[in-house]
Amino acid sequence: MAEPGSVARVDRGRPRNPGNDAAILDAALDLFIKRGAAGASIEAIARQAGVAKLTVYRRWQSKEELLIAALEHSRESVDEAPPSTIDDLVDRTAELLSQPRFRALMARVIGASVDHPELVQAYRKRHLEPRTTAVAQIAQQAIAAGQFTRDTDPTAVQDAISSAMAFVLLHPDEMTAAEIKQRVRILLQHMGYQPDQTS
Repeated sequence: MAEPGSVARVDRGRPRNPGNDAAILDAALDLFIKRGAAGASIEAIARQAGVAKLTVYRRWQSKEELLIAALEHSRESVDEAPPSTIDDLVDRTAELLSQPRFRALMARVIGASVDHPELVQAYRKRHLEPRTTAVAQIAQQAIAAGQFTRDTDPTAVQDAISSAMAFVLLHPDEMTAAEIKQRVRILLQHMGYQPDQTS
C-alpha cells in the first residue's frame, strides 16, 4: 500500500512490444489520411493495428498525442541527411510533393487546424519550423556564394519555396517531380538565382 500523500506508481504491465508500436502508428497515420482526425478514433486505430484499445492507451493518453506521434513516425521514414544546397533542396522537395500520400497527409494536417489546433501546432513546431529555418540557412549560404545578389533577403527565398509548396499542395491535379522542380526553379531564377555550374 502506498504511503499517505505519495503518488501511486502506475503498473504498465508487460514490456512494450516495438512491433505493436509500429503497427499502431502505421494504423493511426493511415486512418488520419483516409478519414481525417475526426475519423481516426482510438477504437478504429486499435482495430486496424490488431491490438486492444488498452494497448493503445498504455502508450498514448489521447488521440491527439497518438496522431502527433504518428506524424513524427511518418517523417522518420523519409528524413535523410539535410540538404546542403538550393538545388538539392528543390530536388528533395519536388520528390516529396509529387507523392500522392504525402500530399494527402498535408491536406489532412491543414484541415485539422480548426478542430484540432494542437495537432497542427505540434506539427508546425516539431517539423515545419526546423525545416523553414534550414531553408533560410541554405539561402544565406547561396547568397554568400554569389548565387543570389548580395542584397537578397534569405527569408524571401524561404517564403518563395514555401509558397511554391503551398501552390502544389492546393493544386487540383497531381504534378510530377519534374514539373514541380521546373516551377520552383523558374521562380528562383526570377529572384536572381544562378545555379552552381561546378556541381
